[in-house]
Order: sequence, then structure tokens, then C-alpha cells
Amino acid sequence: MKYKFLLFTILLSQFTTAQIKEHKYFGTIILENNAPMSFSLDLIEKDGKVSGYSMTNHDTEDETKSEIQGLYFKEDKTFQLQETQIIYTKSEKPINSFCYIRMNLKIKNRFTKKRIEGNFTGNFLDSSFCANGKIMLMEKLFIEKKIKKIEKKIDKLKKKEAKKEITKTKILKDGDSFNINWTSKYITIKIWDSNQEDGDEINLSINDNLILDKYKTTNKSKRIKYKLLEGQNRIVIEATSLGTSPPNTSRIELIDKNQKYPILTQLDLNKSVTIYIEN
Repeated sequence: MKYKFLLFTILLSQFTTAQIKEHKYFGTIILENNAPMSFSLDLIEKDGKVSGYSMTNHDTEDETKSEIQGLYFKEDKTFQLQETQIIYTKSEKPINSFCYIRMNLKIKNRFTKKRIEGNFTGNFLDSSFCANGKIMLMEKLFIEKKIKKIEKKIDKLKKKEAKKEITKTKILKDGDSFNINWTSKYITIKIWDSNQEDGDEINLSINDNLILDKYKTTNKSKRIKYKLLEGQNRIVIEATSLGTSPPNTSRIELIDKNQKYPILTQLDLNKSVTIYIEN
């Protein structure tokens, strides 16, 4: 029984030490002339032996995937890797023009293992020198998380900007109508005369309720807040006086939370425009 238990323990320890680890990194190769090139490594490591593939020039006409073989040294957390053959390429260049690289890379962040850096040298198929430089890579998972965070921030900014968006001024003349889809239960209306005050007067009604009666518009805005009905609401603006400089002109701003709808009315006497609010 003791021997069986000992044998089981030995087998278990061997199984435990023979762990298979995946290493996925993405970043840049920087050539000796400082020209950058996208580069990634997808590696599987078992007992210090490494296999997998590299990818250069992602999403370009020269994208190339190459087989990788090498070693991982746990003591100093370094990789010695070599491209051995091309798996596929989008490039139409002759095969003898491809540069196969040897890499010496080290994990720089001992705890999170988010970054590896090192140097490389490259040779053509005939073993002649073709390139050298540096490699800087980050863990793909770490990059993906960062990208998601950035995308979320961008989405928030877009939504924030959309809320603040001011649409192009709508010009309404005699008999015109305008439809707006609304999100809030309330509407705020600002109305004023942005030109020279010339005695223009208007009636403003909402759902047949007279809100402003022969109101003389001035350069100072009048602000009205009104609770809307469910469904369609109707705002009517009618010219009751042309003042001294026809036509009757009014600047109106309809505010739905942070969304603003600027409107300019140009009316003859006793003419009107209608704005439909779909709530």
C-alpha cells in the first residue's frame, strides 16, 4: 500500500511540474533604422520548451505568420526564440527575400508579467544577415482590457457630446410645421428677438393652452418650462404684430434635457407655425 501511494505521489508530481503555459504578446519590432513594425507572439511552453507562431505586419498586404521554436528559462524569465518557417503570408515577395529572426526576450515585470523586451537578429534563408533591432511586447489580454477601457471612455464621451449637441437652426415660415422626437417629460422653451428690438409680438400656445398672449419679444430671452402630455404635443407660434420692421422674427430654443433645438420663425401678420413634439 505504501509503494502504491509513493508511486501515485511521484506520478502526481510529474504531472504537476509538466504544466503547459500559454504566452500571448502583442507589440512592435523596431528596426535598426527606427522603422516600427507590428509584431505578435502566440506561444505554448512546456517544461521550458516553447513552440508557437509569430505574426508580423498585422492586417496589411505583407502580413506573415511564421512558426516559432525555442526555450524558456524560468530562473531569469527569459525566452530564446527562433522563426523556423513561414506558415502563410499575404505578401507576393519571393520566399528568399523573407527575414527569419532570432530573439532574446526577457519578462520585465516580475509579478504581473505584462511586458517582455529584448533584441533580435535576422537572416535570410542562405544565412546572410538581413536585419536587427529591438522587440517590445505586452500581454494581449492586458492590451485587450486596456482597449476595452478606452472604448468605454470613448463611448461615454460620444454620449456626453451627443447630449450636448446643438442641431442646425431650423427656419420656419408661414404655415410651416416641424416634428421632434422627445425624451423628457418636460420641455423648456426660450424665446427672444436676436435682432434689433422692433416691437414684434407673438402668441404662443401649447396643446391649445395660451401661454404667451401678444408677448413682445426682446433681446432678453423668456424662459418657459412645461410638462408634456404622453404622445403628441402641439406648439403654435402666431405673429400678432409685425413691429416696425416686418416680418415678425423670433428666436426659439427648445431644450430636451441637454439636447437643444434652435428655431428661427419668420412670419407675416396673423400667420403661424406649428411644432409637434412626440413624447
